[in-house]
Amino acid sequence: MFGLRQKLLFGLGGLLTMLFLVSGLGVAVLRQHGTALNRFLLENWRSVTYGQTMLDDLEKLNDAAAAPIASDSAMATQLKADVADFDRQVDLEDNNITLPTEDAMAARLNRVWRGIDLKTGERKFSDNYRDAYLKLISADDPQSALNTIRRLSPDVKTAAQDIIKLNVDYMTPVKGRIEELSDEATRLMILLAAAGTALAAAFAFFLGRSILQPLGTLTRSFREIEQGNLDLVVQVKSRDELHQLAEAFNSMAAKLREFRRTDRAKLVRTQRTTQLAVNSLPDAIAIINPEGVVELSNDTAQRIFELRPGQAIKGSVDARLAALYERASANATVVEPKGYESAIEVTDARAEVRYFLPHAVPIRDGDDHLLGVTLVLGDVTNLRRLDEMKSGLLSVVSHELKTPLTSIRMAVHLLLEERIGTLTRKQTELLVAARDDSNRLHKIIEELLDMGRLESGRVELELQPHSAQQLIADAISPLESAFHDRGITITVEIPQDAPKVLADPARIDHVFSNLLNNALKFTPPGGHVVLSVMTDEDKLRFTVSDSGPGIAPEHLSRVFDRFYRVTGPGQPGGAGLGLAIAREIVQAHGGQIEVQSELGKGSRFSFSLKRTDRGVS
Repeated sequence: MFGLRQKLLFGLGGLLTMLFLVSGLGVAVLRQHGTALNRFLLENWRSVTYGQTMLDDLEKLNDAAAAPIASDSAMATQLKADVADFDRQVDLEDNNITLPTEDAMAARLNRVWRGIDLKTGERKFSDNYRDAYLKLISADDPQSALNTIRRLSPDVKTAAQDIIKLNVDYMTPVKGRIEELSDEATRLMILLAAAGTALAAAFAFFLGRSILQPLGTLTRSFREIEQGNLDLVVQVKSRDELHQLAEAFNSMAAKLREFRRTDRAKLVRTQRTTQLAVNSLPDAIAIINPEGVVELSNDTAQRIFELRPGQAIKGSVDARLAALYERASANATVVEPKGYESAIEVTDARAEVRYFLPHAVPIRDGDDHLLGVTLVLGDVTNLRRLDEMKSGLLSVVSHELKTPLTSIRMAVHLLLEERIGTLTRKQTELLVAARDDSNRLHKIIEELLDMGRLESGRVELELQPHSAQQLIADAISPLESAFHDRGITITVEIPQDAPKVLADPARIDHVFSNLLNNALKFTPPGGHVVLSVMTDEDKLRFTVSDSGPGIAPEHLSRVFDRFYRVTGPGQPGGAGLGLAIAREIVQAHGGQIEVQSELGKGSRFSFSLKRTDRGVS
């Protein structure tokens, strides 16, 4: 029984045999054509060339015959060379006689040109063109020589033309023979092509029945497997490699059926375990596939946010969840909340207000392809309430401390002015320390009260158009001497055509003061601080850059949090409220504040304010 390899070799071998036969015939035909063409070129075209050269030389000699040749030595020399060239062409033609009547034509040419009998090789005829022309050149009876030239010139020309015509006429039958050979080769090639086509059709039919038909059966079976029909059994009647392939295919389908059974059970166990685990969490959790459809969610997500399996995320009760999913899937990065201001406020079934902080975590495989997004909505209701209680407590404590602290500061001030009595040096030192501590405590209380008012929205900003140059000048003026005393250079970079911004000068001055004071604290003597302004599309961006030690990466995300201080040796102390208040003020103006820093390369604090020339009223 033929195997698949033998069948392919048999089919391809026949085609190769036909290819070799056709190629061999083509080579033979081409060689015959080449031989005929070589014979034509060597035997006939030479005689045509010799005759044409003779005609050209004869025309030159006839044209010069009427001129006084003997008196012009240069012309006489040239004409002698032309006569010699004509002699060479006659000799070449005498040695290239190949046609039946060509020898008679050559004999006639020799007789009228130089008076030679071609059979004997002797000069028998004195009346010839060559001798007459040489007499003309030597001025030996020139008139008689000229008459002879004029009489014999037509005979010489006719003899040369007859040779040319004879050889050209011989080309026609040669051409006809070549055409006959070409037609014969064409017929043979057509016959072989027809035979090859018939054999190829027979081979194709054989291969189609013995190879392609089983392959078609296997292809249809593969498509059935692709559709999920793992119960299929392939039947191939042949006993070649295709039968082995069918057996391997049936074995694979059987193993896939077993894998499907075990994997389905494992998947069901995993899904139920995962569902029980996420249901036990108080936070709302949902897994969304790349098409934006919820695949898994716990009870909290279904009850409060109506994120049920099979539902599109765009149909959720809160549009912010869909936007969060879009950001996480588009950028393939974790989306974290910025703070409690990012919390989603919802009312549950018991009419209680609850707060959830949303997180979006993309799910990726080993090739970094997006498989889905996990939404985690952390329940921060209790933390929010604790934060509000803390803020309320700080506000109450600040108000309660402000009045007695004012009295203490007044008493210390009166004592230091010695209105009650003279102080000793030690008493003065203690009172100065108490004054400084009370002033610092008073500043902290004022910052706490400002923070409480800003967070509660009780602060009403007096927004008016102001020039950036004036805001910067007002902010730098009180600190110029401090920068000078520490040996720190401060530079202002602002465009001359910088537009006005919408701002509350008193509040924005607090932001400038905080950023500049921080730059003054952290920049070593000899350093520099730059306050620059850049124009954005609809905002003006103010940047304070310093050459200080910089901020470590782990602190950058928290520098604007309340009571957060960057710890480390040599770091100035503080309550950690200045940047938090600056952020609240900038956000109340509709802008954003941010920081960029690298250890050893200083820090860049920047914030934006709205321009008044972009339709802002």
